[in-house]
Amino acid sequence: MSLKYGVMGLLAEEPLHGYEVKNRFEAMLGGTWEVNIGQVYTTLQRLERDGLAQPVGERGDRGKLLYKLSSAGHRALDEWLAQPDSGPQQLHEDIYVKLLLATRLANGELGPLLARQKRAYLQRLRDLNQLEDRARRDGRNDLARLVRGALLHTEADLKWVDELTADAHGGKTE
Repeated sequence: MSLKYGVMGLLAEEPLHGYEVKNRFEAMLGGTWEVNIGQVYTTLQRLERDGLAQPVGERGDRGKLLYKLSSAGHRALDEWLAQPDSGPQQLHEDIYVKLLLATRLANGELGPLLARQKRAYLQRLRDLNQLEDRARRDGRNDLARLVRGALLHTEADLKWVDELTADAHGGKTE
């Protein structure tokens, strides 16, 4: 999820200042994405520069400035929300580069790397299951649906690692 559009979506609900944006963004994603406050303020400044957000009133106590989404911002957000995510699979994730380099540098010996990656994916599945359970208990069906998608992706990643492991062992799984 793009931080830019996440911020825009929050500003579409009501005017907010930077720390409110940070806290609500992190809460919206169940604490799974910690945002640097500097990123939030940079994003707000860019949105203002591009005419997508505008300040509301004067700076308040502690120099806080509220921002709201402009009309152009509402249009841009609506356009973004209406578009399906059709970008290509990102092949620049660390695991892909590690696998390619391990194949070249370790004479094709991927076993240890794949075993570590499998353990990491299994831990991710446990963590995501806990997060999904907590989201459902808290009545956060929106977050539970998001986590379910992450679970399905992780399950697919785990299956892929199992296939690579089988290939590395001549078709036999561990």
